[in-house]
This record gives sequence, C-alpha cells and structure tokens, in this order.
Amino acid sequence: MKQSVQLAMGALTLATALAASAADPVMVPPSTISVTFRQMGVSVDATFNKFTASIDYDPAKPAQGSAQFTIDIASFDLGSPEYNSEVLKPDWFDAAKYPSATFQSTSLKAVSATQLDATGKLTIRGKTQEIHFPVNIKDAGKQRFYDGVVHINRTAYDVGIGEWKATDIVADDVAIKVHAVTNLKN
Repeated sequence: MKQSVQLAMGALTLATALAASAADPVMVPPSTISVTFRQMGVSVDATFNKFTASIDYDPAKPAQGSAQFTIDIASFDLGSPEYNSEVLKPDWFDAAKYPSATFQSTSLKAVSATQLDATGKLTIRGKTQEIHFPVNIKDAGKQRFYDGVVHINRTAYDVGIGEWKATDIVADDVAIKVHAVTNLKN
C-alpha cells in the first residue's frame, strides 16, 4: 500500500494528503518532532510545534519510498518564552538567517518487516550531514505509526557557537525523536 502524506502541524492543524488519490492517508495527531539534550548534566526535552512532512512508503517496495521533513525553527519550544527566544538568536539556531531545518531521504532500506533504515541529508543552519535514521513501523487498527530516534552532534551543525561551542554546559549529543501517525487506507 503506497502512502503519500503531507503534514502541516501548527496547533495540530492538519492538511490533506498531496497524493494521486483522495483515499491516501492523512497524518493525524499526535504526530511530533522533539529533541532531548543535556544541559549541566540535566536532561532537557523540547519540541518543534510546526513542521511539514511527506512520506511515500509501500511496505512491498520500501526501496522506492521517500521521506522528507521541513521544520520551522521558530516553533522550537523549551517550555519557557525566555529560553525559546534565546535559542533563536545567532549563537544558537540563528532562525532569522536559517528559518528551517530539513531532512531528505536518499534511501529507505527494510531492516525487517517492522523497521526501516532511512538514510538521508539533514540540514540545520545551512550545514548538511548524512544520517542513518532507524524507523520502527507498527500498524494498529486503522493507523500506522512511524517512530524513530537519531543522535546528532549539535556542533556539527554550528548549533551553539562562540562561548556555547564548548560542550561542558550544553552537551554535544542531541536525540531527535519523530513520532508520525497516519490513517491506513481501507
């Protein structure tokens, strides 16, 4: 079953699929993109509240699939307006100059019937790195769940420059977590 999905999340607003057929699935809540990192040894969780995603996936032909995400950097939410404002400044995300981060798959490879390895290009602050993103897939009822976690080094993308480039206060390792939910075709 081919799945082409277009997602527009902003206060959980959803757009319909940009696919050849109106019967293709629609991304539904609680689809999320979040990050976890350590600051002064304490785990910190944050979310991106606005992003678009397109997933084209057929379990019978995973190698022909693709995935792409575009994240609105200004939607980064640490739970504090003061911190949210700070991370958008030039020393961190520089959201005025780099308003979005993107992931574009270059290949999807089936590892098993329930797991894919999505290889692709992740771009943050104009810096692009190839990553391997393991994705677990689970069908439950009339929905399909895509869940994946990938670890990156924030300094490879210049997130935290100047005095913030050091990793003693804010660790280099950042876990990016994706939870995408679609309705399956009947």
